[in-house]
Amino acid sequence: MQIKYMQINNFGKLKEKRIELESGINVIYGENESGKSTLLKFITSMFYGIDKTKNGKSISDYDKYYPWEEGEFSGKIDYKLDNGEEYEVYRKFNKKNPQILDNLGNDISKNYTIDKSTGSKFFFEQTKVDKDLFNMSMVIMQAEVKLDDKQQNDLIQKASNIMLTGEDDVSYKNILSKLNRRQAEDIGTEKSPTKPLYQTKKDIEELKRQKDEIEAIEPYKYEIEEEKARKAEEITEAENELSLMHEIQQLQNEANIEEEKISINTKTKEEAEAKKQEEEQKLKNIQAEKYEKKNRKILYIIPILLTIFSIALFLLSQSIIGMITLALDILSIAVAFFINSKENKKYRESIEKTKQDRKAIESKIELLEDEIKAKEKTILEKQNELKQKEYLNKERLKFKFKEIKQIESLLDKKISSSDIIEEQKYINNLKLKLTELDLRKEEAIKKCEVASEVEEKLNNLEEELNRLLEYNDAINIAKEALDKAYAEMRDNVTPTFTVNLSNAIQNISNGKYKTVKVSEGNGLMIETENGNYISADVLSIGTIDQLYLLLRISSINELTNENMPIILDETFAYFDKERLMNVLEFLNKEYRNRQILILTCTNRESELLEVKKIPYNKIVL
Repeated sequence: MQIKYMQINNFGKLKEKRIELESGINVIYGENESGKSTLLKFITSMFYGIDKTKNGKSISDYDKYYPWEEGEFSGKIDYKLDNGEEYEVYRKFNKKNPQILDNLGNDISKNYTIDKSTGSKFFFEQTKVDKDLFNMSMVIMQAEVKLDDKQQNDLIQKASNIMLTGEDDVSYKNILSKLNRRQAEDIGTEKSPTKPLYQTKKDIEELKRQKDEIEAIEPYKYEIEEEKARKAEEITEAENELSLMHEIQQLQNEANIEEEKISINTKTKEEAEAKKQEEEQKLKNIQAEKYEKKNRKILYIIPILLTIFSIALFLLSQSIIGMITLALDILSIAVAFFINSKENKKYRESIEKTKQDRKAIESKIELLEDEIKAKEKTILEKQNELKQKEYLNKERLKFKFKEIKQIESLLDKKISSSDIIEEQKYINNLKLKLTELDLRKEEAIKKCEVASEVEEKLNNLEEELNRLLEYNDAINIAKEALDKAYAEMRDNVTPTFTVNLSNAIQNISNGKYKTVKVSEGNGLMIETENGNYISADVLSIGTIDQLYLLLRISSINELTNENMPIILDETFAYFDKERLMNVLEFLNKEYRNRQILILTCTNRESELLEVKKIPYNKIVL
C-alpha cells in the first residue's frame, strides 16, 4: 500500500496543507510543535475516524484536534493498495462516515460495513488491519519503541490469528476470555452467589431442608392443633373475665352513684342537725334573757318589803332611827319607780317578743327533727337497698360466669380502667399467638401438599447440577485443548520472528549480536559474540531501541498480506550516527517494497541518506 497524497483542510494546528508522498522513504521534517504528531493523528483519523469519547483521557481526540482557526474540520487522503486498486477518501470529522471514491470516481461508500459506534469499516475490510493493529505495528513512535511483554505477545497473537484464520480479531485470548466469561456466567463457582452453580447447590440444600421438614410435619400438625385448642380455651376464659370485669365495673359505678346519693342525704341530715343545734342555742339564750328580766322584778319587790319593814319598825319603836329608815326606804322606792318607769313599756314589749320568738324556734326545731328523722330513714333504706342490690348482682354474676375459676376474687376486687386495659392486652396477645398457630398450621399443610412437587424439583435440580458440572468439565477440557493449541501456534509463529529479528540485528550491529530468542518467561534474549545469552533489558538504550524497532518492523510482514506503510515518529532520537546509518541502510535494503514515513525534527536522517545516496522524498511542515 502507498499513500499518494493528503489534503489537510483543517485539523488541529494544521491548515490548508497538501502533502505529496512517494514510494520508498519519505522524510517529513518539522521543528518541535510544528504538527508532526498532528499529521500522524490525521492519517489514522482518515482511515478509522476520530474518537469523540475521552476513554480515560482528560480530553477527547475530537476536541483536542478541533481546528484552532476557522475552517472546515475535514481532509482527504489518496492511497493505492498492492492489488493496484486506488481510493480517494474525503472525511468531515464531525460525521462518522466518509465519502469513498474508487479510481474511476465512483462513490462506493455504501459497499462497506457501517458500525453504529465507529462508522465505516472500509479500511479494515480493504487491508484486514484494524485501528489497534495499525497503531501498534505500522506506527512506531519514540515513546513506544520499547514494547512490553503484553504488546509483544499481542503482536505474535495477531500474526498467528491472521495466518491461521485470516482474521486478526479471532484470537486465543478472545476465545479464552469468552470461555472464562461463559464459564463464569453460565456456571460460576461455589463462592459466586449470583451464578447458577452456587444457586443450584443452594436451592438443592433448601429443598432438602424442606423435604426434611415435610417428613417431620405430620406429628407437628397435631401438636399445633392441641396448642390451638388450649389457646382458644384461654381466650374464651379471658374474654369471659373481661365481660365480667366490665359488668362489675358498671355495677360498681352504679353503686358509687347510690353511695353518692346516700352521702348527699347524710350531708343534708348533718346540716339539719347543725341548724337544730343552732335553734336550740337560740332557745337557751331566750330562756336566759327571761330569767334576767325576772330578776329585775325583784328590784321592785325588795324596796317595797324594806319599806313595809321600816313602817312596822317605826310604829313599834317610834324612834328617830325608824323614822330615818322609813324615809330612806320611801326615797329608794321612789327612785326605783322613777328609774324603771321608762323601761316598763319596753319590758312588756320584750316579754311579748320573747314569747313569740320562743314559739317560732320551738316550731322550727320540731320541723328540723322531722326532717332529720326522714333523712335517717331514707339513708337506712338506701343502704339496705344498696346491700340487697350488691348481693343480688353478685349472685347473678356468679351464676352467669360460673365457669370462671377466679370469680370470687374478681367480685371482691375494685375494678379499674387499667385492669380492663391489661386484660384486653392479654387477650390480644393470646389472639396473636392463635393467629401465628393458624399460619404455622397453614404452612405445614401447604408443605405437606407440595411434598411431591419438592421431590420433583429436587430431582430436577440434581440433574441440573450434574449438567453444570459436566458443562464445567467440558469448558475446562476446551481450555486445556486451547492452551495446547496456542502453545503449538506460538512455537510455529515465534521462530519466524526470531529468524527475521536475528538476521536484522546482525546486519545493523555489524555482527556484534547474532541470535535473538523470544519466550514468555524471559522476553527477548540476545546472543552476544562470545555465545552468551543476555536479556535485552540490560542493553544500552540505543541498542534496545534498535532491537525493539526491528521486532516491530519484522512483525509487520506477519500481520497482513498488504505491504502497509511503516511510519516512524521521532523513532531514532536515541540512535547514534552509526546505528542510525545502519538502520537506514537496513530499511532501504529489506523494505524497498514498502512506503516509509520518517517524522523528525532533525536533519540527521536526510544528511545520512544523502551520504549513502539513498533516494528519498523530503517534506517540510
